[in-house]
Amino acid sequence: MGIQENLKRPSKKRDELIATDLLITAKSAVRAYSVAVTETASPEVRKVLVKQLNQAIENHAEIADYMIKNDMYMAYDIEKQLQYDKEKNKKAKEYVKK
Repeated sequence: MGIQENLKRPSKKRDELIATDLLITAKSAVRAYSVAVTETASPEVRKVLVKQLNQAIENHAEIADYMIKNDMYMAYDIEKQLQYDKEKNKKAKEYVKK
């Protein structure tokens, strides 16, 4: 079964892939808003950007909490997370070979 077929079927792997993508996007949003806040001279624009930054931080926290609760992200155990990432990397390489 190919990658596309795997993504169409409901599974923890698919959920983890989607959650990971959301987490990466949320982190990028936090960084982008942080930079934008420091680059604006307008108090009105800064206020809007800070509001958006706070929402992006909340989104990130919700996604990270979901992943932690569902054993997709081991934020409190770096060794366990590294081992988990190595296993995922190995599996991904196996998919590419198929």
